[in-house]
Amino acid sequence: MVKKILIAIDLVSRKNNPVLAKAEELKKFYHAEIHLIHVVERIYAYGTPPFPENVVEWQQEFVETAKIKLQKEGHDMGVLPDHQYAPVGSPKELIIEKAKEIEADLIIIGSHSRSGLGYFLLGSTADGVVQTSSCDVYVVRMTPE
Repeated sequence: MVKKILIAIDLVSRKNNPVLAKAEELKKFYHAEIHLIHVVERIYAYGTPPFPENVVEWQQEFVETAKIKLQKEGHDMGVLPDHQYAPVGSPKELIIEKAKEIEADLIIIGSHSRSGLGYFLLGSTADGVVQTSSCDVYVVRMTPE
C-alpha cells in the first residue's frame, strides 16, 4: 500500500505540470501523505571565467525563489509546509536521500526523454532515481510545450 509519496518537481518547466497532475491523481487514489521536493542545483565556478563575489548570494536567491514557488505548489495541493523541501545539491542524490528519510513508498518524477548525446551530456535525473531508489518510482513523460 502506498502511504507516502515524494513528488520531485521541476519548478522551471511549465504552468501545467504533468507531474503535479499525476501526483494529484495518485494522492486521491491512495489517500497518501504527500511530500514535495525541488532540488536547487549548486552553482559551480570551476572551469569557467571567475564568478562575481556575490555567487553565494545568487545561490541563496535561487533557493529563496524555489521555496516561494514550492510553497505555492504545496498550498495548491494541500501539502503541509514541513513536507516541502528545497535543498541544494545533486537532484538524484537528494531525492533518493529524502525518500529514504521520510520512508516514501513512491517517488513521482518527470522525465524529459532525452536521448543520444543530450542524455550522455546532461544525464538523467529520472533514470538515476529509478536505478538507485529503494522504493517504487513513477516516471511521468514531460513532452515539450
